[in-house]
Amino acid sequence: MSLRNVGIAAALVLIVAVIAGWFFHTRKPSVSAPQPSVAAVPPAPPVDPFEQRLDDIVARYRKMIVLLEDDTDQSDEHGRISLVGKIIFQENHRGISQLSDELTGDILNAGDFSKPLANVVRFLDLVENKNSFHDADKLAFREVISDIAETLSGIKSNSKEKQELAGRVDLDRKALAEIQSLYEKELDKIFARFDTRGIEIRREAWDQYVAFLRTLFKREDILKGYAVQIAQVNQNGSKAEQHRDSDLEVYGNNLPPKTFVLTFDDGPHARYTDQILNILRKHNVKSVFFELGENLGSLKQNKVVPTRASAAAVRLIESGETIGSHGYSHNVLPKMSDSEVAKEFDETNRMLKSVINVDPVLFRPPYGERDVKVLAAIGAHNMKSVMWNIDSDDWADPVSKSIANRVIRDARRLNHGIILLHDIHERTIDAVPLIIETLQNEGYRFLSWNGQTFVDDGPRITETNEKPEAMPVLYRESWAVIIGIDEYPKWPRLHYAVNDAKGMSELLINNFKFKPDHVLTLLNGDATREKILSVLGDTLADPKKVQKDDRVFVFFAGHGATRKLPSGRDLGYIIPYDADLESFQGQAISMTNFQDISESIPARHVLFVMDSCYSGLALTRSGGTSNYLREVSQRSSRQMLTAGGANEEVSDTGPNGHSIFSWTVLQGLEGRADLNSDGFISATELASFVAPGVSGLAHQTPAFGNLPGSEGGEFIFELHPETEFLSEVSAQLDQVAIQLNSQIDQIRREIATKSARNDQLRQQLVDIQSKSSSTAPAPSAKAPSTATAHLNKGFTLFQEKRYQEALDEFLTAAKIDPSSALAANNAGFMYTKLGKMDLAIQWTEKAIKIDPKRAVAYANLADAYYQVNRFSDARRTYQTYLEIAPKGTYADTARARVASLN
Repeated sequence: MSLRNVGIAAALVLIVAVIAGWFFHTRKPSVSAPQPSVAAVPPAPPVDPFEQRLDDIVARYRKMIVLLEDDTDQSDEHGRISLVGKIIFQENHRGISQLSDELTGDILNAGDFSKPLANVVRFLDLVENKNSFHDADKLAFREVISDIAETLSGIKSNSKEKQELAGRVDLDRKALAEIQSLYEKELDKIFARFDTRGIEIRREAWDQYVAFLRTLFKREDILKGYAVQIAQVNQNGSKAEQHRDSDLEVYGNNLPPKTFVLTFDDGPHARYTDQILNILRKHNVKSVFFELGENLGSLKQNKVVPTRASAAAVRLIESGETIGSHGYSHNVLPKMSDSEVAKEFDETNRMLKSVINVDPVLFRPPYGERDVKVLAAIGAHNMKSVMWNIDSDDWADPVSKSIANRVIRDARRLNHGIILLHDIHERTIDAVPLIIETLQNEGYRFLSWNGQTFVDDGPRITETNEKPEAMPVLYRESWAVIIGIDEYPKWPRLHYAVNDAKGMSELLINNFKFKPDHVLTLLNGDATREKILSVLGDTLADPKKVQKDDRVFVFFAGHGATRKLPSGRDLGYIIPYDADLESFQGQAISMTNFQDISESIPARHVLFVMDSCYSGLALTRSGGTSNYLREVSQRSSRQMLTAGGANEEVSDTGPNGHSIFSWTVLQGLEGRADLNSDGFISATELASFVAPGVSGLAHQTPAFGNLPGSEGGEFIFELHPETEFLSEVSAQLDQVAIQLNSQIDQIRREIATKSARNDQLRQQLVDIQSKSSSTAPAPSAKAPSTATAHLNKGFTLFQEKRYQEALDEFLTAAKIDPSSALAANNAGFMYTKLGKMDLAIQWTEKAIKIDPKRAVAYANLADAYYQVNRFSDARRTYQTYLEIAPKGTYADTARARVASLN
């Protein structure tokens, strides 16, 4: 960090200190700025045991930060660090929970508040004024102060004493919010500098605080303090193999691409669990909650007595969430005896059955620590262990945006998995919406547990009986080979190629109906020269598989290279995973190989899309003789679209984890490349869309042309409208992607203006020539506009939040096809987005009249009624939706609305 940045960060800390001092009012709290350069002053002897409890909470809080701040999954000590950090967290969580229960209990028993609440006042005095507490230290008590505030707000008393105490607590809450905002503002200030991913976010103010903590604690000393616990875990039998999914346990590594499972541990919590549930309902996401038995109830005279928090677990079940077991007391199971482990299972299962009538199937071992003995117990109880591969660290990190950034970063990197969060922290409440909204906007989906496995029950068009418009059958079968390489062992590492390949694979399957087993994917170490040539030259050349009425799509994202031949001509290569850096010619695949491969494939149409440097060399013709022209005129379509020209390097950066070229191709295939609005995208149209956009944004010029074997035909993508049934759960693009698409549109508009000017000049020339001729030139034919094309275009505009333009497209589709319930529903939804509720209701009612079984239209209509306070109509329409789609994606929201309107 530069001295200038240190000065800025220090100034921000001082500003926040002044603000916080004002908030704490006459009590003059210590809101001191972190001072890493000043040696720690030993604290004064504790005044009383109560103060020592607070000191212990702060010390444990600090140790967690020292342990975890620089830890990574790749760290050699990651396992020890994670285990000890979580043990310290649980110790602190118990201490904080006990403190909160005692203080709120004092308030509940205060009666008329005539007697002073000694412990509550003592607690506030220490948090406000204790000189050894730094700003960030005080965040350890934020949830205790929130509990006190919530408890006070629930007491019906207007006494002066209560009002004064409530006012004091409110000031303290605001001061702590200001302290936390310091770090969040640093995140915003720095993160806003960058438009691409992969940037390490530096948190200047937070870094100063951490530097101070490291003058107090050393990581190795903390680990030594828990050496006995670590040894107990290691001595209780060898652990099961890590991070390997099996029938008994799952980490999420085998989930479908772009899917995640949200999970929450350590609840239920009397306040935060309900807040998490409301967030999940709002975003139509299901989750799994792993509950602790001691948080559900206790045994008194062999009878189960539910806790106050257990009511939140009941509401989870009523809302359709899944509840699993997290053991009874959050102990490290491998260090326990067989009988103690069995008791952890049995006591928790008893609580779950007695309190919320659940027989749990899913189990998560506390701390993720399990050995052969624990796995045997899981199997004996006919349960399944659910681990995780994305840890939010929300139990250690006090900053909500930092928690969200960590999850989003790992989610983008892994592309699927199980996310670990906790529903016992206020900071998690703020992080969860950021996580869900960001990932949903980027096309990720959240799975739910159906009793046997994790499934995707998100928004689907199966709720309707809409029959898509008839499309001609263009191909017997569709095949694809998708290759993406980031982790080159001998070449520089790439960052976007694998994500490009995965995005292309998903698009072909989801949008263009390629069968999953017909999309052959080679990523990283699988993309060797031998495997690539085997798939292209053997599998696709097999006439028993690929036949003459088929199409084949080949995509490559990775390194490219070039070599000058003795003749002076350059020869381009794609670089497989195992190619050497220096002598690559014998281990790479030349563009000549692709020309030969294209001729050996029996399919009618073949399209290569190459996102690599120098791939344009495949289109270089040697000589361009009349013999060559005669040869290609007798053969079928063989086409190639490349990221750059014959002598160009291409970019590995772009939006949403894709290169500029691949992003533009993907956007084109989403529907933007349908330039003549006929519902089909030809390879030529795709190239015409991609080339100007990419060349206007990066120093590369995509090239398009034919390979030997091309007969003048066209590779065709047919667009389908069946994913465009719009509602509140429809995904949209993030701001970075929208901005890039806007730039592409601007480039295309500039090109269109120049083309129109050229056409005008040509027409003037034709008019002059036609005066001397009796035959005028025939106008060029243009494909007729179709309802499907306008539906596709409208959906693209909706994704970019261009609601008025999307509405215009849907209205045009409705004009072309007045019987389209899809067009009417989407038009109604766009009117809702534009705030024109009368028209929204009119068009959505029209959609229902056309198709009375269209469930999503009932959901949209009920929402519209609800917004204009027609509550009886809203309740009736929500109930109709639930009758048609009782398990629909909007069912939970509809039920909640019905309940609130009764």
